Amino acid sequence: MVCTGLLGHDGDMNAEDTRTTPPDGDFDPQRLRSITDMRRSRDDRLLGGVCSGAAKYLNIDPVIVRVVIAVLTVVGFAGVILYAAAWFLLPAADEDKSVAADWFKLDKNEEQVRVIGLVGAVVVAGLAVIGDNGYFWDGAPWILVPIAFVYYLFFVRPRRRRSDDAARQAAGQQTVSAADGARVGLVDNRKYAKTPRDRSWTLTGLTASVAVIAVAATRIYAEYHDETRWTSYVAVALGVVAIGLLVGTLFGNGGPLIGLGVILAIALAIGSVLPNGKFGEQRPVPLTASQVDSTYRHGIGLLELDLTQVQNQEALIGDTINLRAGVGQTKVIVPSDLDVTVVSHLGAGEISIFGRKVNGTDNDLDLPATTGPALMIDIDQRFGNIEVIRR
Repeated sequence: MVCTGLLGHDGDMNAEDTRTTPPDGDFDPQRLRSITDMRRSRDDRLLGGVCSGAAKYLNIDPVIVRVVIAVLTVVGFAGVILYAAAWFLLPAADEDKSVAADWFKLDKNEEQVRVIGLVGAVVVAGLAVIGDNGYFWDGAPWILVPIAFVYYLFFVRPRRRRSDDAARQAAGQQTVSAADGARVGLVDNRKYAKTPRDRSWTLTGLTASVAVIAVAATRIYAEYHDETRWTSYVAVALGVVAIGLLVGTLFGNGGPLIGLGVILAIALAIGSVLPNGKFGEQRPVPLTASQVDSTYRHGIGLLELDLTQVQNQEALIGDTINLRAGVGQTKVIVPSDLDVTVVSHLGAGEISIFGRKVNGTDNDLDLPATTGPALMIDIDQRFGNIEVIRR
C-alpha cells in the first residue's frame, strides 16, 4: 500500500525539502506570527521605521499607517504615544534587540517586556483619546487631508514611479541579445516602452457619486435643523474624497481625486475661519426690537451693531444676540440704561468689554448682568478685536 507523501515531500524518503526559507525580515507563512515578530523598517522610513514596519507586518501600504498615526496624534496626542513606544520596544529589521533591551540590559525577559509595554502604550493612547478635550472634533480636522495629499504627492507617487522605472529598466535589459557579448551589461540608450498603467476613472466616478449622495443626505438633514452652514456640505464631500483616496492606495486610480480634495480642503479651511462670506463693513442699526436679528455673521472687516436706536428696548430683555465673525473687528454699542450679559470668545487678539480687557490667544471674557433678566450678547470671533461699549 502506497501512502501519499507528506507536505513538502514527493513520497521518496530521500527527497529534498523544496520549501524555501524567506529572507530576513519577511514573514514566514508556515509559522504562527505574534506581535513580537514586528520589526522596524530600515529601508523605507521617514523617522524610526515604525510605520513601515507595522505596514509590512499587516501587509498594507505604509501610507495608511502613517495617516492613522497622524490622526491619532491630533486626537489626544495618542499617535506620538504609540509611535514612541513602538520605536523604543521594537527592534530594527537587522537587529535582535530593541532600544529598551540595550538600555536596560534585558535578556530573556525582552519579549515579555515588549508585549507588556506595547499593550500598556495602547491603553494609555486609548485613555488619551477618551480624555481628549475635543480639539480634533471641534477644531480643524480638515488640515489632515491636505497633509495626506502632500504626502501622497511627494512620497507615495515618487516611490511608485521609481518602482515602475526599475521594472521598465529590467524589462529593457532583458531584451539585450546575448549574442552582442561586447555590449552585455551596457545600458540601452533607447527609451523603454512604458508599461501600461491603470488610468481608469472608475474609482473617481464612484467616489464622486457617493459624495453627491452624501451631500444630498446632509441637505435633507439640514431641512430639519437650523444653523447648518455650507461648510458642512464641503466637509462631508471632503470626507468621502479622503476615503476614496485611501482606497486608491490599495487598488484603483485615485490620482484624479487629489485635485478635487485639495479644492475642497481649501474651501473648508476658508469656511472654518470665516463664518460668512461678507467682506468690508456691516453696520446694522435696528430701530425696533423686532428688527434685531438673533444672529449676525461677518467674514472679514468690521461688524458694528448699534442698539442705541431701538425704541422698545425692554422687549430685548431675555433675548440672545449671537455675533459670529472671522477676521477684523466686532463692535457692539449698548444703550446706557439696558442691562446686558456679555459672553465673548476670541481666537487671537484683544477683547474689551465696558473697559475690561484681555489679549493674547484663545481669549474668553464674560461679564454678567448687574441685575435680574437681561439681554444676552454672545460674540465669537477668530482673529482681531472685540469691543462692547455703552453710549
